[in-house]
Amino acid sequence: MTHNLETDEIMISGMGELHLEIYGERIKREYGIPVELGNPTVNYRETIAEKVAFNYLHKKQTGGAGQFARVIGYIEPTFEDILDPSNSQDCLFRDDTVGTNIPNEYKPAIEKAFHEAVKKGPLTGFPVVSVRYVLEDGQTHSVDSSSMAFMTATKSSFRENFKKADPKILEPIMNVEVTVPIEF
Repeated sequence: MTHNLETDEIMISGMGELHLEIYGERIKREYGIPVELGNPTVNYRETIAEKVAFNYLHKKQTGGAGQFARVIGYIEPTFEDILDPSNSQDCLFRDDTVGTNIPNEYKPAIEKAFHEAVKKGPLTGFPVVSVRYVLEDGQTHSVDSSSMAFMTATKSSFRENFKKADPKILEPIMNVEVTVPIEF
């Protein structure tokens, strides 16, 4: 018995469907725990296949202090063959900014927003893998810029440009162990 943290399912294994049904009935009868038996949920992943540049402006005026943030850069796949499971699947953030167009106080918020955005992909809601977000430049406003504005700009720029970067849904690659008597 194993617990899948991503889907929050408890997985049981057995020698066949009948064996698993009997096991489920015993849990209900002996422990009084309601059990739902079914196929395990497939853990898909999302990624991109092309590099796409972005120049995203988040500007919102609400009467008082508004929100203003511009992020400029690109997103790209972190490897050439997205179907090769031996490649790294980490989502990376890289700061290639030069100068002070984006003050250092906002950069941790930008990185945090990117890592939050990849937890739930724009296509199906599954996690995003093997994507690099490169921040090259940006723009601030002396009054209206804030960490929250840069977080919103980062998430929006990622979601908007992810769909332009030839998005792919990756199915899991699983190992299957089959045991057969030698005479067969």
